[in-house]
Amino acid sequence: MVNAIQEFDIVIVGGGIVGAAAACRLSKHYSRIAIVDMGSPTIWEPGEPYGLRVSALNLASINLFKQIDIWNSILSMRACPYTSMVVWEQEGSAEIEFNANETSHASLGAIVENQVMLAALDQALNASSVVRFNQSALKNCHAISGTSMLVELDNDTRLSTKLLIGADGQSSKVRECAGIDTRHNKYHQFGLVAVVETEKPHQHTAWQCFNHDGPLALLPLSDNVCSIVWSVSEERSNELDAMNDTDFNQQISSGSEYKLGQLKLISARKNFPLLGLQAERYTGERVVLMGDAAHVVHPLAGLGLNLGIADVNCLATLLTESSRPLGSHRVLRQYERERKSENVIMQHSLEWIDKLFRGEQQITRSIRSAGVNMTNKTMPLKSIFMHKALGIPV
Repeated sequence: MVNAIQEFDIVIVGGGIVGAAAACRLSKHYSRIAIVDMGSPTIWEPGEPYGLRVSALNLASINLFKQIDIWNSILSMRACPYTSMVVWEQEGSAEIEFNANETSHASLGAIVENQVMLAALDQALNASSVVRFNQSALKNCHAISGTSMLVELDNDTRLSTKLLIGADGQSSKVRECAGIDTRHNKYHQFGLVAVVETEKPHQHTAWQCFNHDGPLALLPLSDNVCSIVWSVSEERSNELDAMNDTDFNQQISSGSEYKLGQLKLISARKNFPLLGLQAERYTGERVVLMGDAAHVVHPLAGLGLNLGIADVNCLATLLTESSRPLGSHRVLRQYERERKSENVIMQHSLEWIDKLFRGEQQITRSIRSAGVNMTNKTMPLKSIFMHKALGIPV
């Protein structure tokens, strides 16, 4: 027996932070929204161990979370606003510092565990009219008329929708169904993440050292607790992974030049390969991609999730302000023009910065130091970088 087709205005595949945020944002304007996700709702309890995956939310992302009424919920669980960011070169003179007091804002953003954001988003979805198909995966999708798409799930559920949103990550099934190719850039690096206790207070500062192994970030989570994100070669990643805790602690402490004193591991360690990805197109017939399904950038500046949330805000704004029918090709193409250009520029910029700071020739180090220090002393130039990082005017 063939299951009846359930009709929706929008179907979102992918219930991660970007997909769930899109569902919450769009549910304020559309009453028939479905979200399809292979996982289950995230539940967060007070005293929960720190999650290994965290994000540095910029002010634009925080503003969207305020719009969808989850920011207070996040703050009630666990989040750490940061007021400054210090980036420097190990054993070098290049250093730049960004401070909230150089802007009209009280902070530069906040460090939040991904599990906390997901729990807050799940609470919001539970209180909304969004229909959720959990522990379900997309099997196939195709146009069934000039005005709708048929979405088939792996449990034989069938949905029709005027717009299909792919927020289903790097290996997007929506992207595959739409026949959209990608360009990959292998960085030959691994990201290593863990949670550490710091000897010195973090001063509500996000620290990042470009050391000989690769960029090492210390992101504040709570008093004397930071998340680390270290981008290193595959060989170095295997070495660090095989170390006992004492040796590992010494490596991360010296790798950050003891800015926060001795660091002590208080979690498991996890590593994952780093790559860059850009979808050749962000749209298809009644299909649109966002987040990692459309683009993946180097994690050195912590901008990946912010770019995905910017996708959400852009698409939602264009859809709700347009008088054209939902799923209009013209509206989707406008979204692609706005977001793809921004994301491609950001991907290339981060790759360039990574290569620049990995260069060890003396002339490269001299030029790098002069450029970074000049930027640090030149407020108009510095403001340009701060605007990009914050996502809003400084």
